[in-house]
Amino acid sequence: MAQSPQPPNPADNNAPGETARSDAPARKKVLVVGATGFLGAKILRTLALDESAAIVAMSRKGAPSEGGAGIEWVRGDMMDPASLDRALQGVDVVVSSANSYMKGSLDTDFQGNKNLIEAAARAKVSRFVFLSIVSCEAASAVPHFHAKKVAEDLIKTSGVPYVFVRAPSFLDQSTDYIAKAVKAGKFQGIGDKTTRWSYVLTDDLASYLAKAATYPGTEITNQTIDVGWRDGPKSQQEIADIISDVIKRRLKIQIIPWWVVRLLARPVRLFSELGYDLMQMFLFFRKGLYVSNISKQEHFFGPAPTSRDAITQWAKSQQLIS
Repeated sequence: MAQSPQPPNPADNNAPGETARSDAPARKKVLVVGATGFLGAKILRTLALDESAAIVAMSRKGAPSEGGAGIEWVRGDMMDPASLDRALQGVDVVVSSANSYMKGSLDTDFQGNKNLIEAAARAKVSRFVFLSIVSCEAASAVPHFHAKKVAEDLIKTSGVPYVFVRAPSFLDQSTDYIAKAVKAGKFQGIGDKTTRWSYVLTDDLASYLAKAATYPGTEITNQTIDVGWRDGPKSQQEIADIISDVIKRRLKIQIIPWWVVRLLARPVRLFSELGYDLMQMFLFFRKGLYVSNISKQEHFFGPAPTSRDAITQWAKSQQLIS
């Protein structure tokens, strides 16, 4: 007797020994805000390596010419709440590294963050990973540090589950002034040769933010995590000495003293809010409070690099060593 035809079994298409993966967990939709910035681009590249994340990048202008494979681009402006609502549709996790103070404005850092937080609350996202600053609660005189503390408080009040990743001073920048000076045989700094503060390499910071976005479970929820180096904060003399040792070249150290920074801060404010902000930042460093407590970093993100590890990695990226 002829048998009725059977419906195809999806498992038949699998390789021998494999079973259908219908129970595979759905990927989390992760929105990166600040995606076109120096750090944001690194966050995107790091997240792209994580198969558990479906990446969405927000830009005011839409996808750049080199948007990256596997990344969905959406238009959004932190000063436009309606555009944020559209960008956040279906999003599970927000990662924000956005700022505007380096462009001479604090609009994004205050009102823009407020708009983004309110939109995240409306969208009921399951996690908001926010790039903050070490010891920002103690630095009300530094405008962009204070903006981070205000945003942290708004996120807590909103009820959105959060992870605050608090960064110290960046070892590298989009325009790497340290590397430029080192190539000329110099190390240029501000303040003195003895005051210590914490540093982070931006490649490492991008990795921490990406890990915070995709960290499984809820243990990381509502955590404030300082990041830095395993061997602690460093003075500018120590940084210069490590660089010299890594590149095998003695550097001439040039330091602008504290009194010059303090003297110039007020007149600089008359024509440059950014200049004033940065001067207030360096004067805050002098207090010795800009120091990361990395105990949570190592718990959630793994062993922290040493200063020599990070500086060696930086020196290679800047072609100071091969």
